[in-house]
Amino acid sequence: MAANDQATHLIHLTYDGNFQLETNATVLNCRIVDVPSNITSNDSNPATPSSYSSAKRNARVELQLDQTTMHPQGGGQPTDIGSIRRCNQGSSSSCCSYFVQIDKVTIDRVTGIVTHLGLINSSENVDPTLMFPPLSPVIVSVDAHNRRILSECHTAGHVVDAAMTKCDAPLPPVKGYHFMDGPYVEYAGSISDKEGFLERLKKVYLELIDKDIPTSIQTLPLHEASSICNRLAQNFNMQDFCTEGSPNVRVVTVAGYSCPCGGTHVCSTGDLKERGWCIKGLRCKKGVVRVRYGPRDC
Repeated sequence: MAANDQATHLIHLTYDGNFQLETNATVLNCRIVDVPSNITSNDSNPATPSSYSSAKRNARVELQLDQTTMHPQGGGQPTDIGSIRRCNQGSSSSCCSYFVQIDKVTIDRVTGIVTHLGLINSSENVDPTLMFPPLSPVIVSVDAHNRRILSECHTAGHVVDAAMTKCDAPLPPVKGYHFMDGPYVEYAGSISDKEGFLERLKKVYLELIDKDIPTSIQTLPLHEASSICNRLAQNFNMQDFCTEGSPNVRVVTVAGYSCPCGGTHVCSTGDLKERGWCIKGLRCKKGVVRVRYGPRDC
């Protein structure tokens, strides 16, 4: 995609924005990245209007916007999915002719630019890049069901951190995998009485969920964030968590446990009850402790 020096405003980074699923936005760039093999479009052999009749149903595009409610994949959390839609001039907001089903959202950590990738769908035979020209207004919508599950998964992973601390094992976390195909958190260190510790960890984890502890999301000055997350400071480059180039860090507190985090979360630990989130297992190998967790029926 062509370079654009405007970082994307990530709405989900604030507490209220974390729960916002839709927003208006402005297109900065649109590029076709994949069309059917029988369709060509270049300067010497431009595609015909009839060829775009097929392309409109199959072309994949990349979109850059000034802001988004979608969480880009990263920080151990999968991409949000959803849609970006634009209405024809003069159309009502309930009748959008131009529609992209977004299945992947990424972010360039250097520039802060978010790219939305998806399949275009239109009722008109129009070049996809003309459907979403620069400065055109669009509506960004996050898939609510998918967001809820991913937010639960991420919060549940932070509850593991809190439970580890409550069990007197404040090991430095080194990796969080908050994907539904087998989520886990890894720590540097070892556990001596693995079986006994696992039973205590399971019990404390469920107790933290039962307490229905509210989630806190704050953007704090670097020094203050480092102080609050003091036991993690040596494990993270706190600058990596500064929001949009400012000297501030987004700190998420789950079950009383604070750490720098850019992901989405549920309101409280009590929101993990319905799916029965719990500790699944514990493995210690080569100086790494892996704690597996997940919903009851997974």
